[in-house]
Amino acid sequence: MPLSTRTLFCILCAASQLFAFSTSNVQLLYGDFDDNSYVYDTRDGGKTTLTLEHYRTWEYGDIFMFADAALADERFLYQNKSTDVYAEISPRISLFKSDGFLKAFYLSGQLNHGETYVAYLGGIGADLKVAGFDVFGLNGYKKEQNIGPKSWQLSSNYLSARLFGTPLSFEGFADWTVEDFLTQNQLTYALDTKGRLQIGSEWHYYLIKNTPVRSSTLQALIKLRW
Repeated sequence: MPLSTRTLFCILCAASQLFAFSTSNVQLLYGDFDDNSYVYDTRDGGKTTLTLEHYRTWEYGDIFMFADAALADERFLYQNKSTDVYAEISPRISLFKSDGFLKAFYLSGQLNHGETYVAYLGGIGADLKVAGFDVFGLNGYKKEQNIGPKSWQLSSNYLSARLFGTPLSFEGFADWTVEDFLTQNQLTYALDTKGRLQIGSEWHYYLIKNTPVRSSTLQALIKLRW
């Protein structure tokens, strides 16, 4: 039976206490979602999203999690509601680490949970040493979901802090399956020397292959790290 949204957030809170995350942030984003996707787009275009992210490494691997709370100015395009909540938890168990190109290899898992959607993913992952990036990771999953067919998913995540020696940072992720593609990429500018307060933009892009369904939006954002 799929977990309730309340249960998922209890897991988020419990895991936060258990692992004492080394980095967290809260983001406020706004953009005009005026394309034709069922999940992301709205009737008049405007949508505000509050995002909480947590990440830390630990002795036996790492874990990343986030939660999005979205508020449409009017309603979502194909849904009679103006709010949406979505969260993911992505734990990985380390199999080995090295100082070479392949920095680490993992057993990877992921739980995706929305108000009506749930997916379970399992597979393998790796952290790679890539020039110009502080973080570059790949994960391959077998994906089972309650909406849509079973599929394989390849996910990448990346971060380049202090881009070209400036207060700019570039980070994001991309998910590929047989059916669809999703990427979100942020370019931010640090307003303080430690990079705790950042402003910038996020480009969101989603498409379902071989259909006219897509969503492409540039959002303004402000981010606070701790």
